[in-house]
Amino acid sequence: MYLCAVLAPFLGSALAGLFGRLLGARGSGCVTILGLFTSMVFSLLIYYDISLMGAPVLLDLGSWFSAGSVHVSWILNIDLLSAVIMVTVSTVSFCVHVYSLGYMMVDPHLPRFLSYLSLFTGSMLLLVTLSDFVTMLVGWEMIGVCSYLLIGFWFHRLSLTKAAQKAVLVNRVSDTGLLVGLMSAWWYLGSTDFSILYNTSTACAYADLICYTILIGLLGKSAQIGLHVWLADLMEGPTPVSALIHALTLVTLGVYLILRTSALWELSTNARTVLLFVGLVTSLMALTLGLVQNDLKRVILYSTCSQLGYMMVSCGLSAYSLAIYHLLTHACFKALLFLGAGVLIHATADVQDLRRQGGAHGALPWAWCCLFLGSLSLMGWPFLAGYYSKDAILELCWLTPTPGGAYSYFILMTVALFTSAYSFRVLILTFMAPSNSRRTEVSHTGLPYTMGSSLVILAIGSIFAGYLFNDSLVGWGSGFFSTSIINGPLTVQAVSSHMMPVLYTYLPLLTVPIGFVLAYSFLWPLPYCADTGLRTVYKFLMARWHFDFVWNTHVLKPVLDLGTYTWAIVDKGILEILGPRGLRNTILERAVPLVRAMQTGTVHDYALMLQIAVIAGLFLYALPNLYESMLSSMAFARALTVAIMLLVLAP
Repeated sequence: MYLCAVLAPFLGSALAGLFGRLLGARGSGCVTILGLFTSMVFSLLIYYDISLMGAPVLLDLGSWFSAGSVHVSWILNIDLLSAVIMVTVSTVSFCVHVYSLGYMMVDPHLPRFLSYLSLFTGSMLLLVTLSDFVTMLVGWEMIGVCSYLLIGFWFHRLSLTKAAQKAVLVNRVSDTGLLVGLMSAWWYLGSTDFSILYNTSTACAYADLICYTILIGLLGKSAQIGLHVWLADLMEGPTPVSALIHALTLVTLGVYLILRTSALWELSTNARTVLLFVGLVTSLMALTLGLVQNDLKRVILYSTCSQLGYMMVSCGLSAYSLAIYHLLTHACFKALLFLGAGVLIHATADVQDLRRQGGAHGALPWAWCCLFLGSLSLMGWPFLAGYYSKDAILELCWLTPTPGGAYSYFILMTVALFTSAYSFRVLILTFMAPSNSRRTEVSHTGLPYTMGSSLVILAIGSIFAGYLFNDSLVGWGSGFFSTSIINGPLTVQAVSSHMMPVLYTYLPLLTVPIGFVLAYSFLWPLPYCADTGLRTVYKFLMARWHFDFVWNTHVLKPVLDLGTYTWAIVDKGILEILGPRGLRNTILERAVPLVRAMQTGTVHDYALMLQIAVIAGLFLYALPNLYESMLSSMAFARALTVAIMLLVLAP
């Protein structure tokens, strides 16, 4: 059962990818959906089994390699943390697969698309169950490869091809930091096994080093500030890809990595402070960018960045269980938002521009209900999924007795306010405002049952997931993750003893009506851009804080210039002379003519050459051992022999 839950998506991917032409679009869909359904059912059984036992299950699949003190084996460590993520990943991915059958049915390459989706899901399941840093990198890199394939699926679009390449290159930068962290863990701890990290209890300087390198590694995958630039460029791709990447899988890998190495983070106060700062700045950046975007999917994308900031703040304040709880609820309502937006885009001739939407309330009631429900859950409306996890993080910040907690509460409340603003702006422009679409883009009614059934499942999760998992994951006195996540003795009491006055718990609720007023007053930015200062700010935000300009001008251009010099000096210089091509030219242009000139056909010349060769051989025989011979009793024996032979050969 445990192994089938991980391998079922790989089997579906192999069948759809290798035999897609024989199975056809519907056959490939049935095979991949059956694999995901099997994985989802087994994941639920695993969650039930492990939550009752409270102990992880280890499956040793054999040794991979051994080199010196490094011994790496394929071991599946399925604990409570893995079980929760497996349930979430398999369920959301199952809904995305079913949705893709309706959304991508007219695409002639649907089997290949479904194969990529299943491979992506299987890689995620493999990553969260492996017990070693080295084997985890296999799943980590497989997810990176699958993201490249999915982002660039419509390879005939140049923009998507460039977006896929950009995603790979940016993630290569962060993956380098993760690789350094892996080598640091092996150097200082003697092993890369997560169980060794879990039992580490000594606060040393190497804990800071490992945590900083892990932080660099997660900046790219989790789209945190600085290395988030790849995320916005893939919004032209298929909507199921956006839902799967941004709801749960790729962008949440950083959160999982922090949770898995929580023991090290508890030993490094400095690293947790930096993590807190990164989460706060990312949330602020995302809210400012989400306010001015006119692309429907990009607005939802930047809300993902802000919610990832919430998770990073929770980890920075040592509330790791809150981070996984918000990850679970966020997966439900964010997948619902993306797939609901996909219904709207699919019905309006693939138009994503909010300025060309409007009036879709009557024609697309399903899309209206899904986007409205998902947006309310994102805002933290009472008793929806996002309400429980989001308000819990705000409460954590309020009652953390450090300056970082107070700053976090103020910034995250600001983020919550403007999240409500741009969420209502999307709803008003797409459904309530008068239609601005062309005649060929008018919303048409109708929804395939495959798309509708997926939306129903995710809508149920967006309503009830927060309530159902609240007590078990983050309830009072809950030790659900005690075998998977560790809190230091100095932070356990601070995390578990939060009490907040009832009056202050209503403050997050006020952000919803205030956000509606802000959204209604900022539907169109043109009236405000008449002011020079506001126009400058608007252009700055539309340029996405000029991160792309900074990367291209101050990072990529110097690197390319350096590459020009190294190409001229090393490639065309040193390697041309000492490399294979240089040696070939030297032999052909110098050595070969010299040897050819020696071939005179005269016996005297050949005898002279033989004499020179013998004399050189004698010198090579005598000189290397001359010093040793002088130290022995036969000091001059070899030298005398050589001198006599030279006298004989000299004439």
